Amino acid sequence: MRVLKRRDAKDYEADRNVRRIVLAVSVSAFVEWGGACAVLPLMPLYLRHHGSSVTLVGFTMAAFFAAAVLVQYPLGRLSDRIGRKKVQIGGLVVYAVGSVLFGLVVSPVAALLFRALQGAGGGVVDVANAATIGETVPERWRGRAFGALFGSRTVGMAIGPFFGGLFGLAGMRWMFFAAAACGLLAAVPIRLFVPTGAREAGEVQRHRQPLWRNRSVLGVVVGFLAGGLLVGMYETCWSLLLQRRGAATWQIGLSWTLFAFPFAVMSVPAGWLVDRFDRRYLTYVAMTGSAVFAALYPSLHSVALLVGLGAAEAVTVAIGQPAQSSQLSHAVPPSDLGRAQGAASSAQTAATAVAATLSGALFGVSPEIPFLLVSGSMVVAIGVMAVLWRNVPGRTRMPSGDEGMDIRAGGVALEGASAVPRLERVS
Repeated sequence: MRVLKRRDAKDYEADRNVRRIVLAVSVSAFVEWGGACAVLPLMPLYLRHHGSSVTLVGFTMAAFFAAAVLVQYPLGRLSDRIGRKKVQIGGLVVYAVGSVLFGLVVSPVAALLFRALQGAGGGVVDVANAATIGETVPERWRGRAFGALFGSRTVGMAIGPFFGGLFGLAGMRWMFFAAAACGLLAAVPIRLFVPTGAREAGEVQRHRQPLWRNRSVLGVVVGFLAGGLLVGMYETCWSLLLQRRGAATWQIGLSWTLFAFPFAVMSVPAGWLVDRFDRRYLTYVAMTGSAVFAALYPSLHSVALLVGLGAAEAVTVAIGQPAQSSQLSHAVPPSDLGRAQGAASSAQTAATAVAATLSGALFGVSPEIPFLLVSGSMVVAIGVMAVLWRNVPGRTRMPSGDEGMDIRAGGVALEGASAVPRLERVS
């Protein structure tokens, strides 16, 4: 009985430590995204005011995604070797430096470079945050942990633009300084509560296999690609569609907020579903919902109906993100999570940039085209994922304790692997 009590106390301490890590990463993401999104609504107008042409505004906004694509895979891989914390803090510092420079020097070329610097910092932080959750959170909580992370980001995305709008165009320089402060503030909980997570090089090499041979990872990459197309299309076309239907500017802004808050509210229940049901089927359901909504929107002429359905779509999207991220975290050993997360995030970011760039021209031809193309892409992606994920486990059975758990990584059982950081040496 005494041994059992000691083990229970140790498990309780480990559980408390994991909750602390999830809270730290979620709070950090909320602060970072809140500051980053505060400058977004008025940034194109700010760039135009300081001499950027319409074309250069587009290139400057796209520079964020382009820089993220370039760094997400290599620095995700680096985090497997040197630890997540160093990459997270480094990315937040880089983002803060880019934001300060944006506020100090505003010329068209400088703005493009500083926006790319912001993208490099912010992109690598997203990869390292997701890898931290996948590495440290035990399987029975992982869906809810990813739900908390994505929900926190979305709340920041909803609140940030509100404060940015209050300051207006005249206060944009100060908003860039505030975004930099938020980036540095977001590093505090990471510094205090997130473990380093560095792996021995021998351990990394022992478990490493080519990602293209892992069908579970390939399925997630396809899902991330489709999600990137969806996000990029909405960033360009959603406001244009509402404007064409006669929406006022406040209704357009409200539609983004009404998407963000249902997403945030649903994030924890969605994580609960991911922890209890097959992640593959939850992903299919979420993507099917997005495909149906995307195909439906251009045929609607009621602004109220468009805004309401946009809020309803948030529920399905909230299920899909933690399901795919959780599936990815089960597809590879912890020592390879940064590399896998970097590959998936790079695919998503690249797809977002391409869709955002092309959707405007397609919308000009006909408003239905970009929505229907993305809807069809989602359906094709579901079919490809179903083939890749055939016979791939989407739900792993666990014994009651963490010790001796069997984590499936690309179909290979890693006996005794534990995602919970050790807090004390076991005698």
